[in-house]
Amino acid sequence: MKKLFIALLAVVCLTSCGDKNTFKINVNLENSNGKKICLKHYVNVDLETLDEKVAKNNSVVFEIEKSENMDAYLVDVEGWKRPLTVFTENQDVRITGDCQNYNKIDVKSGPKQDELNAFVAEFDKIEDETDAMYFAMHMVKENRDNVLGSYTLYRYRWAFSLEDIYNLLNSMEGVGASNGYTKNMKNYAVMLEKVSVGHEFIDFKTHDYSGRDFVLSDFVRENNLTMIDFWASWCPDCRKENPNVVTVYNAFKDKGFDIVSISLDTDRAAWEKAVADDNLAWDNHFSNLKGWNDDVAEMYSIAFIPQNVIINNDGVIVARNLAGDDLMSFVSDYLK
Repeated sequence: MKKLFIALLAVVCLTSCGDKNTFKINVNLENSNGKKICLKHYVNVDLETLDEKVAKNNSVVFEIEKSENMDAYLVDVEGWKRPLTVFTENQDVRITGDCQNYNKIDVKSGPKQDELNAFVAEFDKIEDETDAMYFAMHMVKENRDNVLGSYTLYRYRWAFSLEDIYNLLNSMEGVGASNGYTKNMKNYAVMLEKVSVGHEFIDFKTHDYSGRDFVLSDFVRENNLTMIDFWASWCPDCRKENPNVVTVYNAFKDKGFDIVSISLDTDRAAWEKAVADDNLAWDNHFSNLKGWNDDVAEMYSIAFIPQNVIINNDGVIVARNLAGDDLMSFVSDYLK
């Protein structure tokens, strides 16, 4: 009888353990002590904060109910430029590394996370933009029936033309066609089309750090060409391109070319210092100091920086994302 009771107890225990309806995300990051760490998840098209904790002993643990929603979770540490993407697949996750060295953080989870880690490691080695685009496109096509494909398309959307985006979206099937990333990607494509070359610009009103009001439509009417320049002080490629932008501005400012700068900074002092250090001599510099959560950047479907949008005085977008010699040649030819 005693043996039967023990056997039944073991069965109950195994059943109970097997029915566990939660999993944990264990975050252990050096130099994170005292920092707020947020856990976010897409619910339909909205990114919602599920939990927020302050790291103690450089650690936090999030316990989460299992779900049929296989969209990635996002772990965001105070001070980061962008959150860390984690595919949990309803199993425990371990995140380790140094929060001050984002690119070296290690995420251990399930097969999809392993596949994502391998993809990112290879993608970051690619220097040619065309090669990078084809590598990302292959990843999307290989996973068009699951969330990893739609996530890759959304995360690396800057690498694809509008035509490529629509073709890839149309190829999605099953879970890949119905998750939050796919829905957000469809919204992004619609917005990107609205601000593509040949379309009218989208007007906005804002104010600079001195409190001066600014209306884009008023400014566009005053100039032959207006360039909206999206950048940030923390962006190496932006800082590298700034001397080229300054050269074009100085060459054509007296011929009706002017610039509106939208910075995706979060640190006002760093932003103002970069404006001075890079000799960005035009008058119009704006930022809501919310990083990527900038209304104007969202309005113009900005998925990477530096980016620019060039508008003529009829209010038509005549070019996008020109840099270096291409920018100089375009402005020179247009203002002949």
